[in-house]
Amino acid sequence: MNLNNIVVVLDHPDESRNIGAACRAMANNDINELRLVGKKEDYDIEHIHVLAIHAGGIFDKAKFYNSIKEATADCTICAGTTRRSGKKRGKLLLPEEFADQISSVSDENTKIALVFGNERTGLTDEQLDECTMGITIPSSSTFGSLNLSHAVQIICYHLFVKNRKPL
Repeated sequence: MNLNNIVVVLDHPDESRNIGAACRAMANNDINELRLVGKKEDYDIEHIHVLAIHAGGIFDKAKFYNSIKEATADCTICAGTTRRSGKKRGKLLLPEEFADQISSVSDENTKIALVFGNERTGLTDEQLDECTMGITIPSSSTFGSLNLSHAVQIICYHLFVKNRKPL
C-alpha cells in the first residue's frame, strides 16, 4: 500500500475547524490528498488553518467536487465510514480489518478513497452504496458519535501503522 495513493474525501462538512483538524490528522499519518464534496466558498479558510496548524497546505491543495461519485471517480477502492450498522449497510470492517485488507494491494497506482460524511448526519445509505466497502469505528452506545477529525485520525492511523517498515 502506498500512502500517497490514499485520498480522504469529506462530504459537505459543516464546520471549517473540523476540516483543519482533519488535515492535521492526515499529516500526522503521512496522508496528504484531501478532496471535499461541496464549495470552497462555504468554508472559513482562516478557521481551517488555525486548527490545521502546519498542515494547512493539505487544504490549500484540496480539490472540490459536486458528489462522492465525482470525487472518487479515479479510485479503485472507495471505503465509506459509518457508525451505524443495518441490513442495507452490508458487512462493515473495523479500521484494522480495512488496513489489513488493503495492505495487500500491490499495484502502486491504485487510488483508495476514505469517505467521511457530514458531522451531523454521516453518510446516507445511498451515499454508502456509492462506495465499494464500509468501515465502522466502534464507540460507546451511550455516546457513539465521533468528531469528524477523530474518525479521520483513527482510520489514517491504522493505515499508517500497517504501512510502517519494521525497525
